[in-house]
Amino acid sequence: MSIDVKTLWGRSGNRCAFCKIELTPIGSKSTLGEMAHIVAKSPKGPRGQSNLTSEQRDEYSNLILLCPTHHTLIDSNSEEWTVEKLKQIKAEHEHWVSS
Repeated sequence: MSIDVKTLWGRSGNRCAFCKIELTPIGSKSTLGEMAHIVAKSPKGPRGQSNLTSEQRDEYSNLILLCPTHHTLIDSNSEEWTVEKLKQIKAEHEHWVSS
């Protein structure tokens, strides 16, 4: 597991950045959590038009932890869920976790 993945899960507090649902419920051996790309991994994906390299697209700074519902929501409406808005939501969520 990469340091970026560990950092994302740790700073996200095992919670969806939108609804705050616990992503690895106690007693479950599976996880609901999905690491979503803020700028898509592919240039043709949601919010994919960027100067980021393919390596940068997989770094912590470009990932947000979500439940499946919110991952689908942001990727189905990239006009509403912009890179700037998602970065703000991620920052606010991580601040919430740390306080």
